Amino acid sequence: MLRTGRKHQRDAVRQPWQLLVFSVGERRLAVRTSEVSGISQWNESIPVAGRTPFVTAVVRQGQTVLPVFDLAAFLHLTVQGSSLLCLRVKHPLGEMAMCIDEEIPVLHTFDPAAIQTYHGKDLPAEGSYTNGLDEIPILAVPRLGSTA
Repeated sequence: MLRTGRKHQRDAVRQPWQLLVFSVGERRLAVRTSEVSGISQWNESIPVAGRTPFVTAVVRQGQTVLPVFDLAAFLHLTVQGSSLLCLRVKHPLGEMAMCIDEEIPVLHTFDPAAIQTYHGKDLPAEGSYTNGLDEIPILAVPRLGSTA
């Protein structure tokens, strides 16, 4: 027999967000670790013609050739360092590479309640968090390269 008079309450357990914090042109940004497929040394990119905004090159990573999303150009910045890094991200249309500063990215875990709305209009973001006086936007990888 089923009991219908009893209320079942679930504890709303929020999973913490794991973020990878990196820099481009000394500007700190974050991305969800679930959207990262790897980090390696940056290999020289090969320019290609195309219509996708800020995707003007490809880079070889082992046996794989990836489109490069030029995040630095998108943000009007210049990557910093002599040993640049390649951040590989999982975009809905396929994996992409981004050239980032040589500073080693750092993993952070956050309570989702600490994530705030990002009010900047300079990049697609899922939100942001504050670190001292800095607001660090969380990159919305699925929206990179979209014209909307």
